Amino acid sequence: MLSVEKWLEGKICMVTGAARGMGKALAMKYAEHGANVVLMDVNKESVEAAAKEIEALGVQALPLKVDVTSSLEINHALDEVESRFTAIDVLANCAGISTSSLILDVEEEEWDRVFNVNLKSVYLLSRRVAKNMINNNVKNGKIITISSQASKIGELGNGPYSASKAGVNSLTQVLGLELAEYGIAVNAVCPGYVNTEMIQQVFQKRGPIEGMTPKEYEETLTSQVPMKRMAEPEEIAEFMLFLSSEKANYITGVSLTIAGGKTII
Repeated sequence: MLSVEKWLEGKICMVTGAARGMGKALAMKYAEHGANVVLMDVNKESVEAAAKEIEALGVQALPLKVDVTSSLEINHALDEVESRFTAIDVLANCAGISTSSLILDVEEEEWDRVFNVNLKSVYLLSRRVAKNMINNNVKNGKIITISSQASKIGELGNGPYSASKAGVNSLTQVLGLELAEYGIAVNAVCPGYVNTEMIQQVFQKRGPIEGMTPKEYEETLTSQVPMKRMAEPEEIAEFMLFLSSEKANYITGVSLTIAGGKTII
């Protein structure tokens, strides 16, 4: 932990994809730093279990089952959040999915599914939450999105994901410019390989595309990282915690890489 100081004491932080991986790790960090946390995920049982862990830290947790690609479900969920907490201080867009196929093999339905979860949801949530921040005169609001190193260097067998995350970076720039006058900072984080369930699925599905077993593919990717290992979800969460705090008020519109040296742009 970077500091014993409660960086987010009393603030309301909303996290999508909060039931596992980086989203859950970030939700826990928010709670450790004094925030009340709204957890959104498509998996009802898992998000409710995560909320119980957060409540054990002495803060409020509101778990919500939400399909983040649906404006109807998002608006219904935000109505509930506003009814309970009124203003939202931080939005963290952590929901994301990947697919492992060569572009020539990607079906239109799969392309749309990846873009809807990874990019459309960021637009829908950021728009609604930014309006909440503006209407409630939130001081130094924050919107942070998980992008990827794949947004900056396209990856073989990962086309829809790479393209959708590049869209996240562009949307982050636009939102940063448009919301600056309201004191809302908007940034993205571009992780490299992170030790999550998603990356394990990548090893299983994309390894064969490149003629390797899942274990061989994991070893190959890890060997390309100068630090010779994957990141842990908590390491990404620490970086996002900083961007969510008052210490990052003058940082906006950028997509920052955290990849152990694998990607340095």
